[in-house]
Amino acid sequence: MKKLLIGLALLACASVAPAADFTTWSGAELYTRFCASCHGREGRGDGPVSPSLRATLPDLTRLAERHHGRFPDDWVYRVIDGREYLVAHGPREMPVWGQELWREQGAEVSAGLKTQAAIERLVDWLRSIQPARTPADVGRLRE
Repeated sequence: MKKLLIGLALLACASVAPAADFTTWSGAELYTRFCASCHGREGRGDGPVSPSLRATLPDLTRLAERHHGRFPDDWVYRVIDGREYLVAHGPREMPVWGQELWREQGAEVSAGLKTQAAIERLVDWLRSIQPARTPADVGRLRE
């Protein structure tokens, strides 16, 4: 019931508010607007909506660590835009942001280009919140 109410509230806001022009927004601003409610302000999976979700949200500051020390740019992009679906994780609860952002910009060819650029800025920002690797980390990753 709680999820239904949250969904209805988001739908109501989306139908009343004019489309946002996020073409000049930074990756941090995009993250705050579209991701922080679930993933938390710092990306640790502890946003205010997270307790109402069935899935445990990942700590986005550890993406590089979970991928052997390399930030998985392409994979993160596909997860955000909806092309990457992990069956083992169960039903997709995360919104398909590629589609949502495209609609917000008018659902045209130019909107697709704006959406790609916005997702790229968001991926860049997520890469920027990965902890710096130390020489000890690099050695551990080689083992």
